Amino acid sequence: MTLAVVLGFGAPALAQPPAKRLSFVTEHFPPYTYAEAGTAAGPMVDVLQAACARLRWQCTVEVLPWRRALGLAQNGLVDGIFTVVDTPERRSYFHVSVPVLGARYTLFTRAGDDFVLQGDRQALVGRTIGAYGPSATVLALDELVEGLKVETVIEPDNRTVLRKLAAGRYGPHGLALVNEYVALHLMREDQLGGLQSAGAVKEFDYAFGLVRQRIGARDFKAFNEALVALCHSGRSAELVRPYALPASACAKAARR
Repeated sequence: MTLAVVLGFGAPALAQPPAKRLSFVTEHFPPYTYAEAGTAAGPMVDVLQAACARLRWQCTVEVLPWRRALGLAQNGLVDGIFTVVDTPERRSYFHVSVPVLGARYTLFTRAGDDFVLQGDRQALVGRTIGAYGPSATVLALDELVEGLKVETVIEPDNRTVLRKLAAGRYGPHGLALVNEYVALHLMREDQLGGLQSAGAVKEFDYAFGLVRQRIGARDFKAFNEALVALCHSGRSAELVRPYALPASACAKAARR
């Protein structure tokens, strides 16, 4: 069943038609994006809704497996995708918007392991690290272990990574690199104990990607300006607050 929600609803029946109709895709990626009662939900959806309403755009969001969503976006079959991390690879396909939500990649260990990452990457030598991919997490992992004798294991989703770590499948000194807020959400949802944080690796931001094949520079500029206005007005922070996630600083948006 298609999971879709039309954003920017509530206009009078005789109101002018929307200036534009855009289609977005995302994945089930709680707490950032997910399906709820058959519709797309989460803080990224809420911010998108507000930006589209400000521009008088009618935007739809479909929740799909990430590989399918990414394939549709990269092939120009939809107008936008999220959540996106600003990387050269993503920019080759998408106009990447100003930052919306802050996040960080964190290493996790099994409870009782005294390992803590404190800047010395050599402490990782000989360990096995699991991560979800293909994703920006894998890019961060590659950067973290570059030049080191570390075994990396790429899994199909974050839940698998955490469950395997908890079960000792990465060995007695196994680690997992996961978005911290995603990990905490999954650990609560699955009642998965026996894991602990071993240090933050990288802070970053999530954004929207507008497909270059379909969205021109003018519309992308308007979309970015709507996001910046929402940030400076405090509306973005207000929308994100109920999810207990950090909104990106408006100063970051202003620099873009």
